[in-house]
Amino acid sequence: MPKIVTAQHRAGEAERARLYVKSRLMMPTIPLGMVALLTGYGGVVVAWLQDKLTPEVFFSSSILFVAGAAWGWVHAQYDRYLLNRYPEYLARKQKVLDAVKGHKKRTREVSSSGLNHPGRKLVLVGYIVGLASQFGLTVYFIGEVGVYAAVFLPWAGYFNAKVIALRDLLVG
Repeated sequence: MPKIVTAQHRAGEAERARLYVKSRLMMPTIPLGMVALLTGYGGVVVAWLQDKLTPEVFFSSSILFVAGAAWGWVHAQYDRYLLNRYPEYLARKQKVLDAVKGHKKRTREVSSSGLNHPGRKLVLVGYIVGLASQFGLTVYFIGEVGVYAAVFLPWAGYFNAKVIALRDLLVG
């Protein structure tokens, strides 16, 4: 009998973790990606309307978008890794959010420490490198493609790559 209860508990945690990724990570990503995409390519359209759209501007804007998409894809793979390997961590976060939303008292105190897994420090370095490279690309291309395109195109690539990489969580 304990094996059945444990299996059902793990299945419930996996579903709660999936709900966390879907509702807290993916659903806000969709409108942010659309706004960033429209704003970023809006800057390119403005350059086109002002007859300033050159092949270099188009190539630079593509570099910005693809760099953001690469960063977003890597981040989505990490989210998928956490979902598959540590669903209890994400399920615990969803449980805390549900308790706060429902004004329920928590019966047990949930550990506030972060997830401890192999390569955690490497993930932190990856976040820092990703943000620094995105900031560096924005600063480098800001004069060539314009402020809006330089700032928003990497974020458009990032958000859209996350949505595409994790789309199976939204559907199923």
